[in-house]
Amino acid sequence: QDCAYGYRTSRFKTAWKGRYVITAVTFRLSRTPQPRLDYVGLRKALSCHSERSEESVRSEESLTPQLIRDTIIGIRNAKLPDPAETGSAGSFFCNPVISREHFERMVETAREDNGPDYQVPHYVTPEGVKVPAAWMIDQCGFKGARSGGAQVYPKQPLVIVNASGTATPQDIIGLEQQIIQTIEQKYGITLHPEVEHV
Repeated sequence: QDCAYGYRTSRFKTAWKGRYVITAVTFRLSRTPQPRLDYVGLRKALSCHSERSEESVRSEESLTPQLIRDTIIGIRNAKLPDPAETGSAGSFFCNPVISREHFERMVETAREDNGPDYQVPHYVTPEGVKVPAAWMIDQCGFKGARSGGAQVYPKQPLVIVNASGTATPQDIIGLEQQIIQTIEQKYGITLHPEVEHV
């Protein structure tokens, strides 16, 4: 609570930025199983793995931490680059939260591009509507796009990778700025990097 942890933020990134370096953490764990199965695709993957329906997985209490861990690692390995092979900073942009009115305008734009029944992925939050930055990046044609040695990862457009192994900071920042400017023009939303520029 003192650190004000939130979605990809904390006081270490705001009021305390530049003041501290975290050298260790301590986790308090429960002996009582309390599996969180809201990770994207987890219920479906567990139901395929165990030949149970997604509904039965929701109420299943015999899921082991090891099975859940291995399943999440499998999901992530299928869509994210292996850091041992391809350099990246992970998720590059934060998912923006916009007003309901802004979201409705965005839906209209998306349906002009994709058809009248197209559904824009989103999450309703107390602050507004959260829209996946990866979806907007993909909609603007950046999946797999390159700038010098930098590339938007083809399997997950929220990640910018050092595809050549020799990408310069200018390559990465140039690609970042292209994405920000294009999304601002198309959707009226300014993406903010999650990564820290050093």
